[in-house]
Amino acid sequence: MPMSGRRSNKDRRDGEQARFPKDDRHTERRRGERRTKERIPVKMWVRNIDGEASYFQQTANLSMNGMYILAPSPYETGTKIHLEFQIPGSARVVRCLAEVVGRREEGQFWGTSVKFIEIRKQDRAEIERAINNLISEYWYLVE
Repeated sequence: MPMSGRRSNKDRRDGEQARFPKDDRHTERRRGERRTKERIPVKMWVRNIDGEASYFQQTANLSMNGMYILAPSPYETGTKIHLEFQIPGSARVVRCLAEVVGRREEGQFWGTSVKFIEIRKQDRAEIERAINNLISEYWYLVE
């Protein structure tokens, strides 16, 4: 019998198939805002300016639209924070206003996801340039 090159839609597996219950562990977390750009792992210091006070915190990753910061105390979702940071390998200090979009406890720190809501074009271009360079370096080191 000649084959037409098309597969049949019929399920060809034999026997009963296991039916797994729907996994809804993450539905609560996924209802909020979701990131739209891929984040890359990068550790750098971020200066969080809160009025007269400054706090230095470390990042875990960075994207064009935001970053993940390890903070000693939690920020409420929706909090706006002023950030300054210098991307490794760059001389430019990036300044922006960010909004907390998520948080979770990580040992003695709070992992805080922020999105950039006010950032100059030059600073965004610097982040894009750095991310492209860091992605190239990351893939080179991984492979």
